[in-house]
Amino acid sequence: MDSAEPVKVVLVDDHDLIRRGIRVMLESEEGIEIVGEASDGSKVLALVEETFPDVVVMDVVMPGKDGIDTTAEIKDNFPNVGVVVLSGHDEQQFIFDALKAGASGYLLKTADLDDVISTVRAVAKGQAKIDPEVAAKVLTEFQNYQQAELTDQYQPLTPREREILQAMSEGLPNKTIATRLSISERTVTTHVANIYTKLQVNNRVSAIQEAMRRRILDLGI
Repeated sequence: MDSAEPVKVVLVDDHDLIRRGIRVMLESEEGIEIVGEASDGSKVLALVEETFPDVVVMDVVMPGKDGIDTTAEIKDNFPNVGVVVLSGHDEQQFIFDALKAGASGYLLKTADLDDVISTVRAVAKGQAKIDPEVAAKVLTEFQNYQQAELTDQYQPLTPREREILQAMSEGLPNKTIATRLSISERTVTTHVANIYTKLQVNNRVSAIQEAMRRRILDLGI
């Protein structure tokens, strides 16, 4: 976008008074132009197609089509249009859903005027900005997601399989492993085969190397 051109903004909020207040707030800043308003998510796509905004500033909770679905629809059809969610909700699920739908900004309605303006300008330039009050929630949710992904990807073995893998790393044969764990040698053989399958290897050395790469053997086994 040419820096000399104003940032064109569409406002979406089902509360007229709030929408009017946001309009007054943004129009008080030089270089920002409000080109359209909507009180219902179902009307936004046609409005965006008609006005070609740089940024849509949108509430999350609205009757009919909410801000999450509307954001996803905008990004599917107009990927260059930025979306800033301006919401009264700071719950993790709202924040994460909005970001996953394609929003580049998430602000609370308690945000300062300067924060709203700077976020709109940043998103118009293709950048992302999140309210500091909700950033910690996003980080926590991301860390939880990352840890779950790590568990699925790097710890695919059952506790018994990890026990057997540990014994394998000590160079113990199946018969000795069976004695140590008080199970049959056939059961050990079955577990070893499952370990090979899950780690996508075909021998003990490769299994141990892959387990070390995935840090399975470093996780308290």
